[in-house]
Amino acid sequence: KGQEWTNSTGWVGEYNSHCEWHGIECNDEGQVIKLTLGNGGLSGRISGAIGDLRMLQTVDLRDNDLKGSIPSEIGHLLNLTSLILSFNKITGTVPPGIANLSNLELLSFTTT
Repeated sequence: KGQEWTNSTGWVGEYNSHCEWHGIECNDEGQVIKLTLGNGGLSGRISGAIGDLRMLQTVDLRDNDLKGSIPSEIGHLLNLTSLILSFNKITGTVPPGIANLSNLELLSFTTT
């Protein structure tokens, strides 16, 4: 979370379900399928724990202040159709596991 985080609706409530958090969409089983936090003022690194969200279809973290490399665990997201990390400060190489994401239709790493 960055100091400029623009919308933290639902994220700070003690009893809120993660499915009620701003930028999160879940399926009927409560599994996260969309992470849409573009232009949200986020900073820091993308955690390798993102690979635990196995049902993710969309990751949109564009236009934030994210740094570091893309975690290799992204390659575990076999349902991923969109990965948008443009306009951040991501460095390093693209993890080889991304080549295994056969459902991936949109991949965007555009830099500033």
